Amino acid sequence: MKPKRIISLALAFIFLCSTMVSAVANYPYGKHYYGEKDIYLQGDLSYSGLSGVQLRPSIAYRHDLKVRNVITGVQTPANGYLKTVQFDIQPLLGIEPVDKFKDKSGYHLIPLEEELIKDLTTKANGNAQWVWEQVSKSSPHPIVKRYLVNNVPYINIGAVFYLSGGGLNNMARVANGNGITSPLFQTLYYSTPWPSIPILEQNSNGSLHIKALAHSIFDTAITGVVTVNGTATKQLFSKNTPVSNYTVTYEGNFPLSELPGLKQGQNQVTLTVSDKFGRTASKSIVIQNGATQGCQPVLVKMRDATQKIYFPDVSDGSNIKYGGPLVWGMQYNSAVCSVFESVNKNNGIGDKLNQPIRVSDIHTSIFLNRWEFKLGKSKNGVILENHSKDTKPLVAYLIETKGEKVLKRYVVNKGQSVEIVLPSKKYKGEYSIQFPSPLVDSGFWAKATATRDGMPASNTYPDQVRGAIQAIVNFKK
Repeated sequence: MKPKRIISLALAFIFLCSTMVSAVANYPYGKHYYGEKDIYLQGDLSYSGLSGVQLRPSIAYRHDLKVRNVITGVQTPANGYLKTVQFDIQPLLGIEPVDKFKDKSGYHLIPLEEELIKDLTTKANGNAQWVWEQVSKSSPHPIVKRYLVNNVPYINIGAVFYLSGGGLNNMARVANGNGITSPLFQTLYYSTPWPSIPILEQNSNGSLHIKALAHSIFDTAITGVVTVNGTATKQLFSKNTPVSNYTVTYEGNFPLSELPGLKQGQNQVTLTVSDKFGRTASKSIVIQNGATQGCQPVLVKMRDATQKIYFPDVSDGSNIKYGGPLVWGMQYNSAVCSVFESVNKNNGIGDKLNQPIRVSDIHTSIFLNRWEFKLGKSKNGVILENHSKDTKPLVAYLIETKGEKVLKRYVVNKGQSVEIVLPSKKYKGEYSIQFPSPLVDSGFWAKATATRDGMPASNTYPDQVRGAIQAIVNFKK
């Protein structure tokens, strides 16, 4: 092989290696050292008062930046700054005055390299793939300005932040900064979070309640698309307004008639919201369609019975006792296809347990257990007595009435009693006895993630009530 051929191949290999190295996402980037002169910059230099695309010699200077999320306050990097590069164009010697571009010579740029652009986008809390597609396509987003630095493609660094949902907050010249051993400028860019869906739930009237947020430094849009049962898709809303506190909020209710592809009974609904910067958020729930007999209702937890501990002051030492019946039951409301579960004070059901009872045209109840209790004063607090006919133990929580903080759990078997020691002997309603349903006491409701009108809700049923729910849903008088 001829010597010239060997040299050419060697140079090509060196160039290839240098190109590969430059694609690594680190800072500072590129092949230029700070203070290097006569770097030819070509592009739109109108900021400097030049018209059209120009080619000018420039100097590479150090320009540090930091990113701060305006909602969370998180800063990137957590400590220090990213060391980036700006190119300051120079006047033509002997033709233009030396101060021709004073205070308007710098171009803050970044190489058009996929790994580097995606890394900076991630630091700016943007959608890395989406931003890369915007800046690299043949007709890029209008915010993008392209340059050649010694024939290597670069873009304006601010475009990366804008397309990530952020923007410039402040650029300050560093006192005594020389752009070589210290930064010439320190810039703070603002970033914003991705969209979110704080609320996606079914109202008691069956409609869908949605609240969604999108964020940006400048005007933005929020769009919501719903998918039902994994196939039927429809755009439900789109809102494009000036941001308030860097946030655009959409909140609304949609009747089930606006949802595509619904079937009778349970349906999985997925909401995907997006902003104008390629960022999305998704959330799914199961909803009920149809308020008819045979639907699969939502199980909803209503408040359980609570008895305040209250005794009047008496001088004759009378042992006053009070109490009454408690029933654990559920009521099916066919109008909203929901079953409401609770423990209530109730004296009117007799011995009818585990039998559906028609209450009205749309309400059917079933009672699963009945207790009888009495409460009286004791030396250290109160005595709770279980006078029930049923053998199922009576469970009681001692709670602070204000705030309903649970202090202790008690179990009282049939025909027995237990002394409930009060933290302080107060009998004017400062403490209460709460009678939790078996589903509360088992921890079932503590795991519920859904809500219905502010109450815990579930689309799955524990085995101990599954048959009872089916009985009241299908009951025909």
